Amino acid sequence: MLYFFFFNDRIPTTSLLYDSQGKPLPAPYSYKNFPPLGTDNFGRDLFIVMLVGAKYTIAAAILITFLRVFPSFWIGLFIHFFLQKIEKPLKSMADALNYFPMTLLAFLLLNGILISEVEMFMVDGALVNGPEPLPYWSRVLFYILIFALLFVPTNSILIANEVKTIYKKEFIESSRTLGASNWRIVNKHIKPFLVPQLAIIFLRDFIHTLILMSHLAVLGLFIGGYTLRGDLFGSTKRVSNSNEWAGLLGMWWEYLWTSYPWISFMPILFICLLILSAKGMMEGLTKVLAAVDSTREPVQKRSEIEFSKGEHPFERIHLRAMRSARD
Repeated sequence: MLYFFFFNDRIPTTSLLYDSQGKPLPAPYSYKNFPPLGTDNFGRDLFIVMLVGAKYTIAAAILITFLRVFPSFWIGLFIHFFLQKIEKPLKSMADALNYFPMTLLAFLLLNGILISEVEMFMVDGALVNGPEPLPYWSRVLFYILIFALLFVPTNSILIANEVKTIYKKEFIESSRTLGASNWRIVNKHIKPFLVPQLAIIFLRDFIHTLILMSHLAVLGLFIGGYTLRGDLFGSTKRVSNSNEWAGLLGMWWEYLWTSYPWISFMPILFICLLILSAKGMMEGLTKVLAAVDSTREPVQKRSEIEFSKGEHPFERIHLRAMRSARD
């Protein structure tokens, strides 16, 4: 963020390098010539490219995850309180959706939306122009919305099941007996139990979102699309418009099979570190919640209140009253 405010995301580039005989050296250039990470085939500093794309990667993943979890919370509550009769069919449909590969489904839905150039098609022996690409921000919006909405059904059923589990507790039944409304039960009783679970669901979905973003980028679908640009030798290559890490992975995927494999490993390494960070947060939060649950005093069941054999229930009260009067 500081680099954006002070340098406006300016990415330094280098021109062609020449050897001692005046012949141009092929780009990309290694980290030995341009530390710490070298350059890509456009001569751009890889470290600055990764730095610029960090905020877009994290922001996109957080926004997509929020749109996956927040609507699911309200839909899950609505299913539990108002759609209990059809809850099982809804759960069956949501479970069936899990058997279809989400990466493939997202690719089929986004492939026609995220086009960044006019393609030519042969129709009856004549070349016909394909559809015009959408504006940049429209592509970003469609990417985020479609990506998020694909997982709302399964998350809604998951949250409805969590609410159903909490709703079976004894204090909920006591609150209902005393005349509490559904909103008060949700606000005062269900929310303290559900919000920590939502935090865990959020972190889990954040990791899942990063992985699926990487899968789609390898298939050629970037957030906001791409721009065709000529490299230092005039070859036309795809360039991610946002430089987010998943898009960089898709751009540089082909370098895995060249003499520059470290270029492909850069976005892989940074995405893995981000996933490990979220995983560590989730593990820490899970341990804290487990410790909090262990400190809660269990509700004493009525069956545990036993009177001594042959003792009348009110005899204890009478004996205590006699002792108090005597003292």
